[in-house]
Amino acid sequence: MQDNFTRIGFERVIRVEKIITIFYMEFSKNFYYEGESHDFWEMMYVDKGEMVCITDENRWLLRSGEMIFHKPNEYHNHSGNRSVASNVSIITFECRSRAMKYFEGKVFHLSAEEKSLLSMIFAEGLSCFRMVDEHNPLLQKLEKISPAPFGSSQMTGNLLEIFLIKLQRSTDVVAQKMRQSYVIDGVDLPYHVKEILDYLKANVYGKVTIQDVAQHLGKSQSTVKHLFSLYRKSGIIKYYNELKIKEARKLIREEKYNMTQISELLHFDNPQYFSKCFKSCTNMTPSEYKASIMK
Repeated sequence: MQDNFTRIGFERVIRVEKIITIFYMEFSKNFYYEGESHDFWEMMYVDKGEMVCITDENRWLLRSGEMIFHKPNEYHNHSGNRSVASNVSIITFECRSRAMKYFEGKVFHLSAEEKSLLSMIFAEGLSCFRMVDEHNPLLQKLEKISPAPFGSSQMTGNLLEIFLIKLQRSTDVVAQKMRQSYVIDGVDLPYHVKEILDYLKANVYGKVTIQDVAQHLGKSQSTVKHLFSLYRKSGIIKYYNELKIKEARKLIREEKYNMTQISELLHFDNPQYFSKCFKSCTNMTPSEYKASIMK
């Protein structure tokens, strides 16, 4: 007798084929890894502290609770932020599913549920796999544990696939610019500080206040002051005036305008205040600077 049941197979949108490494490490604040590229996926989760990550295209500052993915053959290098120590979880694996393209260049802020799922992956994975050299897991040599709990290897793969599907559904993807990091004058700075500096430089011929900067960034004045203090303690307006004086020196050398015109072009309140700011920055008056220029 023929039955009328319909049998439907499961759609496998993400299929993890092999695991390469799974480990948890505690790094010093000065940790530095020269970098690598490999033909499999890597996901790194910052459990505590902060990590700086450099890839082919970007420089990221990852904070506690955030995860980044490195696609196959993407160069990446990780280091501490020289301020706080960090604890990091890393899993590397082979997966050729097209859905993995979603993870390229993304940083995720994990929810409580996703953190719990990641803990389950590690608990299951470490029950059946171990690193050959636990003190140097970056050597990427994994071996099976025998005996291991029944089905632990399959469970690890299944949990990892579920975790990746969960992240695909997640809406808590960190905007790239929010975690991009820049080295300016030897200082490691987040995107918003660079945004402040770029705004001031773009408006060197204008008259910018801290309120203007705050409105441009969509943040409070106190937040803007705090962000700028990561770069300099002297204050935004002092730095802004220094940019103007640097531009004034160029204009003086070009000899197209007199001192009063330069003061007006750069929106100083009056020539006297321009001269005062100029001397504060260069230990010379504008006239003395002009006389010192080699012809």
